[in-house]
Amino acid sequence: MTDRRHLITAVTLVGTAAVVVFMSIWGINAVTAPIKKDSSPAATPSTGPTCSAQNQTIVRYVRRSDVTVSVFNAGQLSGRAQATLNLLEHAGFKPGAIGNAAAGIVVSRAQVRTTIINDPKAKLVAEALGPQTKVVVDVTDYGPGIDVFIGDQFKKLARHAPQRILLTHPVVTCK
Repeated sequence: MTDRRHLITAVTLVGTAAVVVFMSIWGINAVTAPIKKDSSPAATPSTGPTCSAQNQTIVRYVRRSDVTVSVFNAGQLSGRAQATLNLLEHAGFKPGAIGNAAAGIVVSRAQVRTTIINDPKAKLVAEALGPQTKVVVDVTDYGPGIDVFIGDQFKKLARHAPQRILLTHPVVTCK
């Protein structure tokens, strides 16, 4: 009977040890596994403002006073960046930085550069510089706001350029 008791005790200990090893491996895997994202609607971040409807402001236009412009001289004539920034500031834009264009940037008249595709602010600045002014999307941000490169053939701003541009998608913000 004692042999049988020893056998039952040994089987119980081996079984218990196997369960402990199995649970340890399972626990380590559970602790070190990557956390899955919760796809429930409550866990999804809101894309809109978190304030109530009466505290929301809907912006439908971008105005000159909303746009900061940095101007860089890409021509040979000295002082053109400051003079052009003065014109843009007088026309209602916010002043940014001035300076000389980096080597390799060649502009005959004027060019607007932005890091955003279909940027309404860049379009508004380009219209102020004249109908032939192109907007170029560039990965480099040269100064605060929209970047303008001025060549020697640029003379003046467009006389009847718009003061604001309608946004394709209104922006909703909290007051």
